[in-house]
Amino acid sequence: MSTTTRAEAPPEPDVALRPAHRRPVSSAALWEIVTRLARRQLESKHSLTLLGWLWPLTRQLAQLGVLVFVFSKVFHQDIPNFPVFVFVGLIAWTWFSAGLGDAATSVAAQRHLVLQSRVPSAAIPLVAVVVPLVDVLIALPVLLLMLVVSDELHWTLLLVPLLIPVQALLMAGIAWLASSAAVFFRDVPNVVFLGLTLLFYMTPVFYASENWPPQYRWLLDVNPLATIIRCYRALLLDDLWPPAWLIAVVGAGSALVAVLGFLFFRRLEPRFADFQ
Repeated sequence: MSTTTRAEAPPEPDVALRPAHRRPVSSAALWEIVTRLARRQLESKHSLTLLGWLWPLTRQLAQLGVLVFVFSKVFHQDIPNFPVFVFVGLIAWTWFSAGLGDAATSVAAQRHLVLQSRVPSAAIPLVAVVVPLVDVLIALPVLLLMLVVSDELHWTLLLVPLLIPVQALLMAGIAWLASSAAVFFRDVPNVVFLGLTLLFYMTPVFYASENWPPQYRWLLDVNPLATIIRCYRALLLDDLWPPAWLIAVVGAGSALVAVLGFLFFRRLEPRFADFQ
């Protein structure tokens, strides 16, 4: 009696799990996805806490109190309206450091979003940039009250929103660069954290740019965040519009960083699923 054996099918090649083809999305659709993901992250971030949305403001005010005490009572920084001066720099820095710190790990840590064809991967680092911006908005009423009490409320306050997109572009470009590189090199978040730690002392958050020795002033000139903070203070404290050339340089530089970061991100995006 003859028996027949069914030929076994050859093993399928080991193919990495890849998301379906992503269709290009419009800027409006991308922003809608970013805001939806940011809202979800904010809700989970502040749930089951006593202070909830007040925690970011509490942290900033605690840090403000320490900086004002140390650099007004210990090191005697001779700067008019020093608390307001520091708080302006602290708000801008907190947004920058929190956004980039979270963005560095955003893509590597959210594999489930990377593998969803309906979610453009480029939106994931942008969520990390948008979420701490909400903390900035919460701190603005306190800053406004400080400006009123210190008699520093000027009409140039209305021009501050023109600078926010400049900082957002700078942060988005760096976020795309860091988040995409971190998928392949897991040391990148540590490098970002170290860089932010060093940059804090090289950014005029709690001191004036004029206090730097002239031979080292170039370190502040190549720091775009230092220029952005100077522009914020010029509008809020000095009742002055920063020089047009300064705004043009930092604006063009931020836009260039954003474009390069996005192109770098798109170049590496097809390989994200292989390294998740």
